[in-house]
Amino acid sequence: MSWCLDCFSAQVRQGCKGLSLLECLLACALVAALAVKTLPAMKSLLDRARVNLACSEFHQAILRARAEAIRRHERVDLVPASGHDWRSGWVVLIDSNNNQQLDPGELSLYRVALDVHDLRVEARLRDVHKMYLAFAPSGRPRSAAGASLPQIGSLLFTVGAERRKLVMSFLGRTRICDPDAAAATC
Repeated sequence: MSWCLDCFSAQVRQGCKGLSLLECLLACALVAALAVKTLPAMKSLLDRARVNLACSEFHQAILRARAEAIRRHERVDLVPASGHDWRSGWVVLIDSNNNQQLDPGELSLYRVALDVHDLRVEARLRDVHKMYLAFAPSGRPRSAAGASLPQIGSLLFTVGAERRKLVMSFLGRTRICDPDAAAATC
């Protein structure tokens, strides 16, 4: 114990060794320079995560709508939560009056509310008059006009420079691809 006190008292007599103001400013400048260099990479990483989140959430909603149509033996729709724009979210529902929106009294099966900053969704579907996807009891996509005309196409999700495309086939199967990495097959 006396050894520790002797060492401590020797350090106090010599004075505290610390950082000078100049050394602190240089360290702060170095940290700021590194932060500026990594900021674009971080933004790209965050944009990629946001676009992947939105696209995978939409893919899950499609899978759920398709499964519910098969399970319930009736048409199930997937529509934008706001009525005309996919950016704020979507609803899987039993659209009893066939107007491609959630009305009072209609059964909402699944709802996704998104808050993804700068998300843009561009839909290229066969029926361009309204934004919706519908599934027949067979699990195949269908249009609002009838089961014989499928509602197929693609949705392009964009956040910043990051893009993902969700493509739906005639059978109702979906795939997600990166149009920038695989432009020929996407």
